[in-house]
Amino acid sequence: MADDRSREAWQPFTIGGVARFAVASRWRLLGIQCLFALAVAGTAVWFVNRAWVPVIDAAIDQMPQTGGIVNGHLAWPRNATLHVEGPAGEPFMRIDVQPSGLTNVVETVDLVMAFESDRVLLGSSLGLGLLVLPYPPGVDIPFNKSELEPWWGARSHMVLAALGLLIALGLLLSWAMLGWLYMVPVKIFSINRVTWRGAWQLASAAHMPGALVMCAGMLFYGLKQLELIGLVFVWAIHLVLPWFYLFFSPIFAPKPPEPETKAKPEPKAKAKPVKQANPFDDSKGDAEQSKTDNPFG
Repeated sequence: MADDRSREAWQPFTIGGVARFAVASRWRLLGIQCLFALAVAGTAVWFVNRAWVPVIDAAIDQMPQTGGIVNGHLAWPRNATLHVEGPAGEPFMRIDVQPSGLTNVVETVDLVMAFESDRVLLGSSLGLGLLVLPYPPGVDIPFNKSELEPWWGARSHMVLAALGLLIALGLLLSWAMLGWLYMVPVKIFSINRVTWRGAWQLASAAHMPGALVMCAGMLFYGLKQLELIGLVFVWAIHLVLPWFYLFFSPIFAPKPPEPETKAKPEPKAKAKPVKQANPFDDSKGDAEQSKTDNPFG
């Protein structure tokens, strides 16, 4: 029965579906995890390409021909400024560049990047304040149209592909680490129904439903069917959801198959030795001859 259930371990949407991964093979679990990680990575790349890349393209197109970040300071032509954001109705991102300093950072869009003479400010429409990051000292970064436009135009697709790969690998690594972290509670909740390996596999599989919820949240957010505050709420749900599966799935986990024991072969019956007739023994022949000579025998 356990073998049949292990073959059905293909979906982590239900409590029983997650529980079946406790007795599934490692390769089966890894294969399903790769599919989910690629789905999340693909959705994230789709969102970045739809919401942020157009703003970056427009910002590069409006940059001056010369300038850069040199030794921790923004060196731009005098009085050169830049203010670019997404189209109306899609306030995903805004980029401001003003070397003289910004008197007021606009936080009406979801992500704001404001470049000043010696620092970059990051903010959002959530109103959580600004994150201040100084420019790296001792590093020269091109920050002009003549250099960034050909570089970004030739490598933007590779940057997106690298982003997707990093997200997929990061998810697989985090699921493996979280499996090690939660395998002890899973072992306890299962009342020793699963092995330590099965507890790790179940704990790793329990995080895939949350990733799928986050994937759906990014999709609706990218289509503007969900606001940024709603995406934050979905993000919180995807962190709490694995605990539901970690608590209930071990109870329904199938027991691992018992090792097969080879039946002992039955002992073979010893064949009785067959006595071979002695050609030189005349006793039997004499007895038969006496029987034939006796008329009353």
